[in-house]
Amino acid sequence: MDYSERVNSKKGAGGVADASEANVQTKRRIKELLTSQVLDLDNDPYVFRNHLGVLECRLCLTTHTNEASYISHLSGRKHSLNLEKRRILDEKQNRQNKEDPNVPSINNIKKRSWHSIGQPVFKTTKIRDQDSLQMGILVQVQLPRITVKEPFFRLMSSYELSEKNQNISRSYLKKNKTDYEDDEDTEPSKWQYLVISAEPYDNIAITLPASQQIEKPTGTEQMSKTYWWFWDEDSKEFFLQFLFKSESGKKSQR
Repeated sequence: MDYSERVNSKKGAGGVADASEANVQTKRRIKELLTSQVLDLDNDPYVFRNHLGVLECRLCLTTHTNEASYISHLSGRKHSLNLEKRRILDEKQNRQNKEDPNVPSINNIKKRSWHSIGQPVFKTTKIRDQDSLQMGILVQVQLPRITVKEPFFRLMSSYELSEKNQNISRSYLKKNKTDYEDDEDTEPSKWQYLVISAEPYDNIAITLPASQQIEKPTGTEQMSKTYWWFWDEDSKEFFLQFLFKSESGKKSQR
């Protein structure tokens, strides 16, 4: 009888394993891995458990429902290849740092730290331009114990905030909600945030409606009549003023 065109053509080799037999073999292999390896989540730099209780591998961007699945992934080809790529990349970066230590990198930049002394005293005032009748805001911040040359400020959307800061923003908006505002208005995505930083003070954030566009120059360090700031080194007071775009200005921009 001719067996040349059949699976496992060698006579006496046995039949092809079905799905149930393959599952038994997989469970046996996982059991052997569990007995030979102990999963230490605290010392493994590539694994963490997310808010759903699922294990995630940072190196391979894979998810695993249990520890057995993750241990099986550790012995797999994908994880081994990514470990080798990471090792080669680390060696290359270390070689560059040794050749030129002046090149900035994550390893040689010292993390800044300071002792916080709380929030500074600040005041916000609604203003209106006499000629264009545009609405705007004037911000005054008193920083008598500032340790840096001058304050830093930035306008941020809700998507740039961390999850922790988004929850803080949501709680603040709900607490200060007025009677004419809906529940949807308390969502952080409906607002933009003016963040002012000055060490050693805590950062302060002023909420502004996301629907209101600020009229400012295209350059990041440019000022205009509708958008300017000033740092008074003598009185240690910071001023920031801006105007919102009028409806006619928004239509012309479109």
